[in-house]
Amino acid sequence: MTMNYRKFKTYSLFAAFVLSAAILISWSQTWFFLEVTFPTENSEGLAVSGQIAAPGLSAFGLAGFAITAALALSSVVIRRILGVLLLGLGIAVVFISVSAWTDPVLAAAPQLTSLSAISDIETLRTFVLSSSITAWPGISVVAGILLVPLGIIIVFTAGKWGTGSRKFDRVDPSSSDSVRAKPRQSTVGENKDSSSVNIDAWDSLSHGIDPTIN
Repeated sequence: MTMNYRKFKTYSLFAAFVLSAAILISWSQTWFFLEVTFPTENSEGLAVSGQIAAPGLSAFGLAGFAITAALALSSVVIRRILGVLLLGLGIAVVFISVSAWTDPVLAAAPQLTSLSAISDIETLRTFVLSSSITAWPGISVVAGILLVPLGIIIVFTAGKWGTGSRKFDRVDPSSSDSVRAKPRQSTVGENKDSSSVNIDAWDSLSHGIDPTIN
């Protein structure tokens, strides 16, 4: 059974859109809750969003949307290049998300510094009594991981997605259609030459001349 690559194109674009949206939504949510020794506005702990913990994710999420739109309109070669970019984007998202996930204090350092006026990371660690992680860093990691095989699939299947309509394309004079049209003209010319030869032969016979004698 043959695969319908036009439907596969639709699924790939939809997956790229959903994963890019997941990255952007994760970036906007709370990633950590830190219990700190200095007073905060939140009695339950200091809430750290993805905007603080992984600020670069917003750019990667928007880039994913741009790549998705370009994939729908580009040629085969550009699609393959965009597939590679999507793969690299996924790797970058995983790296940034895992870095923040494994060290919440370092990820929250800008917010802790704004509250305590202390920039030394080791000193800031002494202020953090405990930390809890929400599901959003994990969602961001999963979205980045899924972008990697999606980019690979796009690279290898982009040539089978089909192309846009060529209805308004300019016809090249050297195209195969024009080449095929030329023998028709020569055939007409040859028919005219053979007809004139036959007429000359009949004229020669009417004058008592053998047309076969050169």
